[in-house]
Amino acid sequence: MLAHLAATGSTRQVIAVHADRSQRTHAFRDELGLLVDKLPRAEAHIWYERPEVAWPAGRTGLADLSGIDIPEDTRAYLCGPVPFMRSIRSQLLDLGVPADRIHYELFGPDLGLATAA
Repeated sequence: MLAHLAATGSTRQVIAVHADRSQRTHAFRDELGLLVDKLPRAEAHIWYERPEVAWPAGRTGLADLSGIDIPEDTRAYLCGPVPFMRSIRSQLLDLGVPADRIHYELFGPDLGLATAA
């Protein structure tokens, strides 16, 4: 999504939130920074459960939206494991984002979506 917004020259406000176990396991870490830098109104907020180098205490552990100014007209797009999305969705609802403006996509192991032939 960030790549598309950057490629199309979007000027909308973008808040990218990422949580991971550590810097080493953070997929597309460098790309996230590059894409956010290309968007004039974008910011990234990153949390690590077990940071491997000095890391702000306020950004250690699970993602916490309480310190982020979430605009009133937010439309959120979530992607990640179910526990992460449940937490972020709940936080967004608590912050006043209506459920119909929260969209998500699950990823993880095959959960039996294929039908038997």
